[in-house]
Amino acid sequence: MRIYDLISTAIFMALGSYIVLSGWMLGFGRWQQPGSGFIAVLSGCLLFGLAGLWFVMAAVKQWGIEPTRRLFPEPGSLRRVLCLTVALIGFTWILETAGFVVSCFLLMVFLMRAIEPQGWRSTLLFAFISTLFCVLVFQIWLKVEFPEGWINIYAIRKWMR
Repeated sequence: MRIYDLISTAIFMALGSYIVLSGWMLGFGRWQQPGSGFIAVLSGCLLFGLAGLWFVMAAVKQWGIEPTRRLFPEPGSLRRVLCLTVALIGFTWILETAGFVVSCFLLMVFLMRAIEPQGWRSTLLFAFISTLFCVLVFQIWLKVEFPEGWINIYAIRKWMR
C-alpha cells in the first residue's frame, strides 16, 4: 500500500510545483502589495511541502528505514531553536519602529544571552561589532535602505564629524 503513497505524493509535489510556477508567472508582487499570483504561490508551496513530508514518511515506512538520530539530540536544543525563532520574529516586529541599528544590536544581545549564554562584556562587545559590521556592509557598502528608527546612519555620520 505504501507504493501508492509514494506515487500519489510525487503527483501532489508535481502539482504543487506547477501551481507555484503558474502563480509566479501571474505575478507574485510583494508582501505589502500582493500580486494576482500571491495566493497561488503560497498555496503551491504549502502543497509541495506537505506532499514532500508525506513522501518522506511513506518512504521510511516502505523501505523500513529506521531513524538513527533524534531530531534534537542535545538537551535544550529545542529551546534554542524556539528562542531563535522568537528572536527573529521580534527583530522583524521592532525593525520599523526602532530601526535597523537598534534592532540588530538587540537581536545580537538576545542571541548571545539566550542561545549560548555569554558574559555581559563579551555579549555587548560582540553585539556592537556585529552591528557595526552589518551597517558597514549593508548600509554603506551595498547601500541597502533599512528603516532608520532612533539611531540611523546619518546620525552616526554627524557624530563622527
